[in-house]
Amino acid sequence: MLSLLLKTEKKILALVIVTVLAIVLRPWVLVSNHVIDPRDDHTRRIYDDVLNGGFSEVHWVDQPNEQWKCIIKGGYEYPFCGYEMYLNNSFVEGVDLSSYRSMRLLLDYDGPAKTVRVYLRNYDSAYSRDDDLKSTKYNTIEFEKELLEEDGYLEISLSDFSVADWWLQMHSIPLRHSYSDFKNIVIIEIQTGSGLNPGEHNFQLKGIEFKREIISAESWYLLIILCWIAAILGFLVFRVFSLKKELMTQQRKESELTQLNTLLDKQAKNMEVRAKRDPLTGAFNREGVEESLVEALNEWHVSAKRLSIVLLDLDHFKQMNDTHGHAAGDKVLVELSTLITSNIRSSDRFARWGGEEFLLVCRDSELSETTSLAEKLRVLIENYQFHSSTQVTASFGVASINVDENLEGLFKRADEALYEAKRTSRNRVVASEG
Repeated sequence: MLSLLLKTEKKILALVIVTVLAIVLRPWVLVSNHVIDPRDDHTRRIYDDVLNGGFSEVHWVDQPNEQWKCIIKGGYEYPFCGYEMYLNNSFVEGVDLSSYRSMRLLLDYDGPAKTVRVYLRNYDSAYSRDDDLKSTKYNTIEFEKELLEEDGYLEISLSDFSVADWWLQMHSIPLRHSYSDFKNIVIIEIQTGSGLNPGEHNFQLKGIEFKREIISAESWYLLIILCWIAAILGFLVFRVFSLKKELMTQQRKESELTQLNTLLDKQAKNMEVRAKRDPLTGAFNREGVEESLVEALNEWHVSAKRLSIVLLDLDHFKQMNDTHGHAAGDKVLVELSTLITSNIRSSDRFARWGGEEFLLVCRDSELSETTSLAEKLRVLIENYQFHSSTQVTASFGVASINVDENLEGLFKRADEALYEAKRTSRNRVVASEG
């Protein structure tokens, strides 16, 4: 009996050691890297804003070592300069980075800019054209330069990239293609950030690495849990056949396992709910509001209950961020979400659509009702005292679905109405009459 117990304890100890090693070594053993050396045979170029009417200048300082200088000059509203690198020396055939989770950027920057912008440009024949370089999807992120200065590199999650709004509007991209896409990255682009003042900016790109997990952390930990559950179950079976006197102990352990499974199920459900919410504002995200859109469209087809949507966009939000900082801008988004959700119906769904743009889905609501609601919300936002003591306003685009119209057409009209609201005077509601 004693020897059997000792053997069991040794097996458990061995399993604990293996588990610890599996957890500690996972980041090194189960990670695959795709390294891009800009000094390899890649087509590269640097560019400035001269073709756009600007006066900035860009020059190679040391081209073999990927070092360039940008001199930003005044006289142009949005001055910029940048660097492009073709991954396969082709505008059509790139590299599939969709399975990678993060990007490590080894970049030296010296200059007065507050931010640096990175584009991962994706080619897809569904929206890209061979004769139009700008038709590649601009997956973009803009970050503070201090993040580079801390370690000399920056680790960026690919999930933090979003599609540039100007690109979506320029090419009238439908909803199904409005998400980030990394299946065929043809160009990596580094560009000066927003809000530039005249001055000298020096860049040197030392390398780029993309990382992916051969097995995701969730799957790996689940595998460890399953191994432990299998080991525990095996031990319980052994105890049943070997030590009948410990029946009560076995039942207690089985009860504990049941409770553990219940807890895991509950945690899994909680994770599913969180996955449908925007982590900053608590509003629904695109995935979270998709179900409501499908149900509302079905109600329209079956019961003729009108589906209406409202697209709202904060006015001058970029200027607010530049003046008060991104932290203050984030607080405004959180307060706005709370204000909106407390002044709509329980059947309405409020979602963050991207950046400072939000979507309100109103089921069983006519255009006039939805327009009145949008006007009410516009006044509430205008009169609300946000924490920054800066007046915040928003522009609204309203549309109701018509006979034989699909969601793409509905969103297009709402987006056009929003554009009209911002083009004319901002802080107003424009409804699309269809």
